[in-house]
Amino acid sequence: MVVMVCTRCHEREAVRSPSPEARARMEQRFGAPWPFPDGICAKCLATLAIKDPEGRARFRKFQKKANAKMLADAGAAIRSGVLKALDFADRIAGAGR
Repeated sequence: MVVMVCTRCHEREAVRSPSPEARARMEQRFGAPWPFPDGICAKCLATLAIKDPEGRARFRKFQKKANAKMLADAGAAIRSGVLKALDFADRIAGAGR
C-alpha cells in the first residue's frame, strides 16, 4: 500500500484531494479557484484555512462564492417544490367538486 505524505510538513499522511475533474467542475460552478494545494494533511489543511491569513482569504473567497451559488440553487429547488405542492393541492381541491 502506498501512503502519500503531506507535501507541507512531511510528517503525516495526506488527505485525499478532489480529483482534477471534480475540482474543475467545482471551480466552474462556483467561479472561484480551489483554495488548497494538493497532498496536504488534515492538520496543515486546518492551519491554512484558519491560521494562515492568505490561505484563510482564499478559503473565504471560495466559501462565499460556493455558499451564494448553493443558496441560489436551493431557492430555485424550494420554489419548484412549492409550485408542485400547490398544483397537487389544486388537483385535490378540483377533484372534490
